[in-house]
Amino acid sequence: MGVFNSKQPELPEYPHLNISNFPKSEGETITLKDGRLLGFKEYKFQHITSHPIANDFNKEHVILLIPGLPSSRFFCHPQVLASLPKNPNNFSSHNDDSLSDNNTLNIKLYVLERPGIGLSTFIKRSFLDFSQDISEFCDQKQITNCSLIAYSAGGPYGLAAAYAIGKPSSNSNKPLITKAAIISSIAPYNAPSLTIHMPWKLKFAWWLTKNGVGLLSAIARMESNTAIKDPVKANRIGLSTGPLSDLKCVESVEGVEEMFIESSLEMYSRGQIETECYEYSLWGKDWGFQLNEICGGVKCKIWHGEEDSGTTVSMGKYIAEQIPGCESSFVEEKGHLLYFEIWNDVIEWLVTS
Repeated sequence: MGVFNSKQPELPEYPHLNISNFPKSEGETITLKDGRLLGFKEYKFQHITSHPIANDFNKEHVILLIPGLPSSRFFCHPQVLASLPKNPNNFSSHNDDSLSDNNTLNIKLYVLERPGIGLSTFIKRSFLDFSQDISEFCDQKQITNCSLIAYSAGGPYGLAAAYAIGKPSSNSNKPLITKAAIISSIAPYNAPSLTIHMPWKLKFAWWLTKNGVGLLSAIARMESNTAIKDPVKANRIGLSTGPLSDLKCVESVEGVEEMFIESSLEMYSRGQIETECYEYSLWGKDWGFQLNEICGGVKCKIWHGEEDSGTTVSMGKYIAEQIPGCESSFVEEKGHLLYFEIWNDVIEWLVTS
């Protein structure tokens, strides 16, 4: 088995994560008004809350998840996959024996696939355009209010949704998106000090989003070919540029590495590298809205690891500073995989009134 270097322990191999087993058929789609398909997967799980007085236990809490890149409807969280709804103590990370079924909340999680990812039809859509797709999805699912998680490259889409559908509508005095948890997100290209502490390779890639998308796309295609041939090796090469905290997360949280590899193979087996390249091009363009215009009802909170070398902590701090009334949590000694370590905290914040 391969190792990163002599100081890092071996990581497991995953023989089942082979390109011959992809693409997968599990999941669902809805048909949007323009005839496109939007792919998604529904997960039901339970969360043991530490704030029972502030929660409605008769309500099924709906959360939308927008993952990063590569992504797919299979990218959720290992705890969700391992959870058994009728035995919530198997899911929660809390070890307090005083917690009982009376503290258990039912969660319905929808993982959404952006255009050209997984089962979703490809079309060149902006960050704001995808908010319209989210709104249509909620209409078809009869969702009147929900919260949202957006991670990494999914961050701009989550922020756009907070801007576009985080305000009360003519039909309701409550916004469709009531809370938005933005984790390790990229920031607008013109934000200051974005590439401080980035490795040179990532700094160059970020520069290419504005000045050389064609070259960046060529690099992405080469990396996707490597992922198809040896997905575990390709994923570990990516991890090697990150902080030690990310490697520790992979070692300590079972299922993290598999989740990334599964989404990579799901996209690349469908020939969807062009989607990834197109999304990179959006990073170097105007987002179509200003972060300080996110207001009117939705509550936002930013989580970011201070050692994140991909989406730097400067990005998270800029986003938090721009959004009126935004909460934030900047976590010391954590990197880009912070998402996997704060899952219970994020869910708790989303479901607590």
